[in-house]
Amino acid sequence: MRRPARVAALVLLLAPLGAGCAPDRGAAFEKSLAEARRAHHAGRFDAAAERFDAAARGAKVPRDAVYARYEAALARARAGDVARAARELRAIADAKPANAYPAQAAFKAADLAWKSDPAAGYAELEAVAVRFPESGVGRAALLRLLRHDDETGGPAATLAHLDALAPKVAKTALEEDVAYERAKRVAALGRREEARDALIAVADRWPYPGGAYFDDALYRASEIEEELGRPREAIALLERMLSFRERSVTIGSYERPRYVPAALRIAELYEKRLGDRDKARAAYHRLYADFKTSTLRDDALWREAELWEKDGDKETACDRLATLASDFPDSRYVPCAVDRCRSVKRPAKSKAPKTCRAYLTREPRAPEDDAPADGPTP
Repeated sequence: MRRPARVAALVLLLAPLGAGCAPDRGAAFEKSLAEARRAHHAGRFDAAAERFDAAARGAKVPRDAVYARYEAALARARAGDVARAARELRAIADAKPANAYPAQAAFKAADLAWKSDPAAGYAELEAVAVRFPESGVGRAALLRLLRHDDETGGPAATLAHLDALAPKVAKTALEEDVAYERAKRVAALGRREEARDALIAVADRWPYPGGAYFDDALYRASEIEEELGRPREAIALLERMLSFRERSVTIGSYERPRYVPAALRIAELYEKRLGDRDKARAAYHRLYADFKTSTLRDDALWREAELWEKDGDKETACDRLATLASDFPDSRYVPCAVDRCRSVKRPAKSKAPKTCRAYLTREPRAPEDDAPADGPTP
C-alpha cells in the first residue's frame, strides 16, 4: 500500500535531520576499532592494543579517542604488559581537561597495582575512593578496602580505617556508605547500644527515598533492640520502615527486600516476645493480605489460624484455613488444614502432599523459652 502523500513528504523533510544526528567518527576510527575487536575476541591482545591505538589516532570525536586508549591499555594488561597498561590508565585518569573515563581508569590501574604490589594497590584504591566519591567505582574501591581490612585485621582495624576516611569523604555520596559500614563494625565489636544509635542516625540523616541504607539500617537496629530485650522498640523501627511502602496502581508494588522479613518479624515479636496474640494475629494477617507477592502468605495464614484456635475460636481458625486451601492449593499446609477442619476440602487439582507433615503441627517454642523481654539476651 502506498503511503499518503502528506506522510511521505514529512519523512522526506525529516530524513536529513535524522542523518545529521549521529557524529562523524571517521572511517579510519571505525575500521581500526573493528579490527581491534576482532583481534581481542581471537585472543590476540597485543594486536588488539595496536589497533585500539590506531583507532585513537583516527578518532574525530575526543570521547572516542579516550575510549580507544582505555581499551588499548586493558588489552596490553591482558597481553602481559602490565606496567605500560598501568601507566596509560593513570595518564587517562590524570588527563587535563577531564575525560569520560578518569574514575574507571584509576580503578583499573589500582587493580593492576594490587596484583603485583598489594600495599601500593591498597593505597591507590583508597585514593580512588577519596578522589571519586560520587562515582560507583569509588564505592567499589571502598568496599574492597574494607573487605581486606576485615580479613587481615578484623572489625577493629576496619573501624579505625573508617574513622580515618570519614572526614575525607564528608559531604559526598560516599559519606553515607562510610557511616553505615562503620555502624556494622561497631555492632560486630559487641557495642550494641552504640551500634543501634549509629544505625538509626544513618536512617535519620539519609531517609527514604534517597537513603541507600534506610531499610537495612532500621532492620539491623531492630535486631539489636530485640537482642537488648526491647521488642516494642524493635517493632517501632520495623513499622517505621514499612510506613514508606509504596503501592502501584498498575503493576504490583514497589517491594523492597526487607519488607516481608520485617512484616514477619513484627508478627513473631508480638507472639513470642510480647505474648500479644491479638496483635500477632493482625500482623500475620497483614502479611497475607498486603504482601501479594510473598511466598510466606500461606505460612502467615497457618500461624494466624493456630493463634485463633489457641484462643478457642475454632470457627475463625477454620475460616482462615479454608482461605489458605483456596488461595494456595499446592501449599504444604493443605493436608494439615483438611485434617484440622472438616469444613476445609482439598482442592481438586492440588499438588500438595497427601498427608500432613508432623513438623508443621509441632508447637513452636513458648515465649518463656526465649530470653525474657525485660532483660538483654545473653
